[in-house]
Amino acid sequence: MNYTIAIIPGDGIGPEIMEETIQLLQTVGNVFGHNFRCMEVLAGTRALEGGKEPFPAEGLSLCREADSILMGKLAVGRYPHLKFPQRPESVLAKLRAGLELVSDVRPCFLWESLQDCCPLKKHIQSRGMDILVVRDIAGGMFAAKGRSVQMVDQRAAWDTESYNEQQIQDSARLAFDLARSRSRKVTSLDKAILLSSSALWRQVVKEIHKEYLDVELNHMLVDHGAFQLITQPDQFDVILASNVFGDIISDEIAGLTGAGELLPAGSLNRERKGLYTPNQLHQVMEQDVGTGRADPIGLILAAGMMLEYSLNRKQEADAVKQAVMEVLDEGKATQDFWTEGKELLTTKQMGQAIREKIASNHKDI
Repeated sequence: MNYTIAIIPGDGIGPEIMEETIQLLQTVGNVFGHNFRCMEVLAGTRALEGGKEPFPAEGLSLCREADSILMGKLAVGRYPHLKFPQRPESVLAKLRAGLELVSDVRPCFLWESLQDCCPLKKHIQSRGMDILVVRDIAGGMFAAKGRSVQMVDQRAAWDTESYNEQQIQDSARLAFDLARSRSRKVTSLDKAILLSSSALWRQVVKEIHKEYLDVELNHMLVDHGAFQLITQPDQFDVILASNVFGDIISDEIAGLTGAGELLPAGSLNRERKGLYTPNQLHQVMEQDVGTGRADPIGLILAAGMMLEYSLNRKQEADAVKQAVMEVLDEGKATQDFWTEGKELLTTKQMGQAIREKIASNHKDI
């Protein structure tokens, strides 16, 4: 099979981890008989420094034509004197709108080899954690235009949390679909006792669940869910949440692993075409540029997600995940999750170790 992948290296350590990920795709292609054509897209800081818009029209066209998109890192807070549409971080919003992305998917796991990084108590760690967060990114207040005014005696501002049925249905169906390939359990987080938008959320999720009666559905108030994630994270399989709630909860879970740089993320449209990035997309880590300390695993695992969700290559995706697990089980680590007794690898060494593991595990194909 031939696949075209749009590549946005991004800022900070983005180009370094992207280089290892492209080489990984080449290895996967050689082993499984595919051809991955990677087209670099000019976007973000590099586009601005070249005198262009942060996301030129030709870049969006390339992303639309590609089978999928990989993005390394995206800086936030640069050029504060510019309006948001002219800043590097606007690229993400333009991609979401231009590709009609509706749901964010974030796997958060605690493998045995990573337990030294986890801040949870040992008896909680021992029960394990493997959670997939499905977050709506089409609705809610993040997708609305806020307002601020100067009143007679004080300032005021407000944002609108609004949802329609279609927006809720899209992410609910994706959550139930993905749960079928896991432990068949979805926990939907909302604040239905106070918010009308959450009341609609819960009602529509219940309606969609009728199409997936083989999947268990639980509803939980988001604040109680945040508490349960810290005390009993092993009870969760797939978490479904609205835009704002999902944004907060997914970072909480990533923090619980203690190894956020190893986690991947993907954003999908209704046809499951996706944008795939590291979980910690905006941590560009300028201080690590060129030092060999950058961790490529988050983007490598994001490429694995891409293989499964957008390209329908489950065997290849499993090969990537298995290779990463085996390398970590051997005690290899980059600087961000290194502890005493582990073998410290550079960015390139980690990428090479994972590629070699894929090749050796599947040499008879």
